[in-house]
Amino acid sequence: MGTHRRRWLNSLVVIPVFCLGVMGTSCSAIAQHDSPPRSPAPDMKPRTIVTTDGEVDDRSSFVRFLLYTTDFDVEGIIATNSVWQQDGHGTGWITDLINRYAQVRPNLLQHDPRYPEAADLQAIVMLGNEDRQKLHEVGPENDTPGSQHIIDVLLDDDPRPVWLQAWGGTNTIAQAFWRLRESYSATELEQAIAKARIYAISDQDETIWWIRDEFPDVPLVLNYQFTAINYSHQGHPYSDDPMFSPEWMRKNVKTGHGPLGAAYPQDYFSEGDSPAFFHLIDTGLRSTENLAYGGWGGRFIPSAPEQPHFWRDAQDDGDSLKPLWRWLPAIQNDFAARMDWSVGDYSEVNHPPAPVIAGATDRTVRSGEVVQLDATATSDPDGDNLTYRWWLYSEVGSYADSVALQNANRPQASLTAPAVEEPKTLHVVLEVKDQGEPALTRYSRVIVTVLP
Repeated sequence: MGTHRRRWLNSLVVIPVFCLGVMGTSCSAIAQHDSPPRSPAPDMKPRTIVTTDGEVDDRSSFVRFLLYTTDFDVEGIIATNSVWQQDGHGTGWITDLINRYAQVRPNLLQHDPRYPEAADLQAIVMLGNEDRQKLHEVGPENDTPGSQHIIDVLLDDDPRPVWLQAWGGTNTIAQAFWRLRESYSATELEQAIAKARIYAISDQDETIWWIRDEFPDVPLVLNYQFTAINYSHQGHPYSDDPMFSPEWMRKNVKTGHGPLGAAYPQDYFSEGDSPAFFHLIDTGLRSTENLAYGGWGGRFIPSAPEQPHFWRDAQDDGDSLKPLWRWLPAIQNDFAARMDWSVGDYSEVNHPPAPVIAGATDRTVRSGEVVQLDATATSDPDGDNLTYRWWLYSEVGSYADSVALQNANRPQASLTAPAVEEPKTLHVVLEVKDQGEPALTRYSRVIVTVLP
């Protein structure tokens, strides 16, 4: 993403609205948050393909991305262009950072055995569209190794959804869908549409609108919330927080944290593209189940009834940036800890707690019934003391009035289901924070459907 976007983004208007389930389920109920959508199996890691224009903040995002490859299966890393970087930057910078990741991977494996082999990541680095003459186009002369790889992944035998991240323009993704429609069977096209999820950071070429109009059944997220953490990150309570400072970056990333941290290209935090993979990190917030739920990657709502799969920024407390900035201290502390993993032994560094809520995380109760919330099975791998906070994510649930939570700062809490005349939902978030250094936070979410 580029500094030039600041003036342009100020003119954008976010359209409020209605909702459909991102997994393709009917959404009249979900639109009112009256019932949870169909959920993927909890042990299914997300699959993802990253497309990136290689700008400096993309490179910063990629350093962080490599440290979170435990949480999703990376199926492709594709160099593309954008309106801001019309000639792209090739793949050399990507392979260089993966080589640096290879140097710290042996230490990272102490902390999580799921870190992929560097060679496996190198094998899926390839070129997409970097021709400025074809920036806004799809067509018979626009195929690239990257667009073909997207097709191959969407048509493979793995039934899991594939999150196509656009850190730059969407033209390589769009070309894949153009080719699928032109050269593949209707059954294959249907399979690809069913598996694809597109998460775009801004509209960085015109093909995003082509995808929206030509393939309206493909879930497409258009994120402008990224401005909470880009170059012009003003307008929220953490805008001047030390986490954005060069001092924080030097201490926690650029010095004393191995060759990958040393390669972090910026002097301060301004990773506008990172929300695309923040969304996939396994924090416990269940955000990949439904984009309206909210999580580290932001929160979204369908743009209009006639475009139920085109997702735009939601608002929390009337603020379209709050769905992202509300999580920033936890996000940055987590990054600092992962950088520590690059060089520290397991006993020397911090690891996140593991919240566990007894019973189902989707519950149906009657008005007046007491809902018991028990997280006493929660643990911390380092034996750190834990703090608990239960809170209602009121913008997500459909019950408009407040509901009192008893013992909201203890492992065991409760609430009394309010009186309702029709089914309503409450989203109860458990936030568990350890007392390690840096302090790390994880979550669990209970969705309570209240019947009359």
